[in-house]
Amino acid sequence: MGRVETVRTIIRVFNHLSQSMERTLRNIIEGVSNNFGKAFFDIITLKLHEAIHADFTFIARLDVEAGMSRTIAMVAEGVIVKNMEYKLQDTPCAVVADKRICLYPKGIARLFPKDQMLVDMAIEGYIGTPLYSSSGEVMGLTVALFRKPIENVGFIKTIFEVFNGRIAAEIERTEYAVDLEYRVAQRTQSLLIEQEKLSSVGRIAAGVAHEINTPLGVVKTAHTYHSELLKKIKASLIDHTLTGKALTEYIHQAEESIDAININLECAIKLVNNFKHTAVDRTDEKQQDHYLQKLVSRITSSLHRELAVKNIGCTVTMDENLCISTYGSDLSLVINNLLMNAVVHAFDGIDNPRLEVAASETGDDIELLISDNGVGVAPKIRNTLFEPFVTTRRHKGGTGLGLNIVHSQITKRLQGTIELISPSSGGAQWRIILPKILAQSAVTERVPNSPAPDTIYH
Repeated sequence: MGRVETVRTIIRVFNHLSQSMERTLRNIIEGVSNNFGKAFFDIITLKLHEAIHADFTFIARLDVEAGMSRTIAMVAEGVIVKNMEYKLQDTPCAVVADKRICLYPKGIARLFPKDQMLVDMAIEGYIGTPLYSSSGEVMGLTVALFRKPIENVGFIKTIFEVFNGRIAAEIERTEYAVDLEYRVAQRTQSLLIEQEKLSSVGRIAAGVAHEINTPLGVVKTAHTYHSELLKKIKASLIDHTLTGKALTEYIHQAEESIDAININLECAIKLVNNFKHTAVDRTDEKQQDHYLQKLVSRITSSLHRELAVKNIGCTVTMDENLCISTYGSDLSLVINNLLMNAVVHAFDGIDNPRLEVAASETGDDIELLISDNGVGVAPKIRNTLFEPFVTTRRHKGGTGLGLNIVHSQITKRLQGTIELISPSSGGAQWRIILPKILAQSAVTERVPNSPAPDTIYH
């Protein structure tokens, strides 16, 4: 009867454990079924924490190459707390990162005396299980810490193993979504940049079209006058009334009209060339040497109409031999946008408005300063200047994209920096630091998969 009773007791315990496991699994599944991302990680960590009666429970993302781990969700004594980052060296988590399940029912602090966190938190028991990516790499870990020895090791291990696949899948899904969002944002940014370039080209083209009408009008007038002059000479020759004095006067007038035609045609050609060098953007553009003074002068010339309308003086101060090796069209876009931004926004109610573009060498870099004596920038928007769609002039057609695109071009394409300075004399100054020669992009290689995991019990 003793043996029979023992068997019955074992069966009752097994059934109880099975029912307890079933309730636990159902509770966790119901808690996370409709949650994703951060909410999912917080809830499942809290549910696991409650189910296994741990003192601390967390899910962490690993950076094995850097030897670091950062928690995605962390629960301390029943409360979701702020995430943290910690070094893997000399911690049991480093063993888990090596593709092994680690169970330390007791004495964990003595086994890892250099892990100060375990010592400070008076941790006795530890269980850590790896989270595998779809490619078989360890991407993270699920960890539970106990201040007392762990009694239900098998139960906890089973619970972790059941949900680790779902946790790992959610990490990958979340990171894929973030990556996709980033790539969409980058593509959107690229499209916005192209749009802004086209807009810039359109503004310059409109200015050139307006400016070119003046010299072409003079050419047309001079040509008409020259034609009428020839008709008079021809008529005088036919009726034999042409005198030497009249012929001399006709020749003088013809020379003046020809000079006017030549001067204004040269002016038109110059305008067209400025437009060509400033506005044309080639998607396959290669890094080239550019004399900065010439590049800036072409831009300011193309903005002659906009500057003249508001009577804005513009000076270019830099050594004519100052050279930069970069993408000329991108740099032209940046300078053009900053100058136009000042023209449109900086000089309301300002007497004697002035713009200045200056540049100088600073070691391996070039410092470019674009300054104005305008109204300056309100302090409340200084911290958001480079954010997309931030504008105080939306009612006047502003999109809030200009400075965001400028910042993106400088920091990414041109490998530089930009900051806004408020001079004591008033106005605003953009300080741009660019490398004299662009650096080459580095190429990284993926590390092949590691061997299959083991399980360690202690």
